[in-house]
Amino acid sequence: MAGIRKHGSHRFDLSLPALAAGAAADTSNVYPWDAYADGGPGLAVSGPATSYVFPYDPTAEELFEAAYTVEATLTGQATNFSSICLRLIRAAAVLNDIRVVYSAAGVTTAAFTIVSFAAAASAVLFNAGTGILTLQTGSVLPWTLQPGDIIQLLRLSTGTGLATPAIGASFTTRQKAA
Repeated sequence: MAGIRKHGSHRFDLSLPALAAGAAADTSNVYPWDAYADGGPGLAVSGPATSYVFPYDPTAEELFEAAYTVEATLTGQATNFSSICLRLIRAAAVLNDIRVVYSAAGVTTAAFTIVSFAAAASAVLFNAGTGILTLQTGSVLPWTLQPGDIIQLLRLSTGTGLATPAIGASFTTRQKAA
């Protein structure tokens, strides 16, 4: 059975401003995952436990949907290109890394259209032209979350890069299936 949406699921937003071409302009936005905000042993990796220890929320959650949009049309180029990446970082190591690489003129996203990261590796993505979901490290969605995980939206350049418009992204979590 697939996971259910806990309390209607939880949606989180990340964004990046318009960025000039080049690695010097690459930046990211991060979201620290802390599923057990009410205390208990789950907080040991992400902060001190509160005096409220039991009952805490022991429900495992997963990131199962993620999508992004751009503020102006983004068209790839064969050399000196940029990628839009979504990463799960655990204990300062990249556990999962999925991305859309804007490395050809056919990889294009029109302004204010949605590109979903919820796809199989190497699948051609809707609203990304010929762009595919590139699995750089780990696995595609869904990702099991643990307290202390970091969700990162990253603009990454290759060569001298490609200027990118502002990027808005969101990810959704739900209760993980047993």
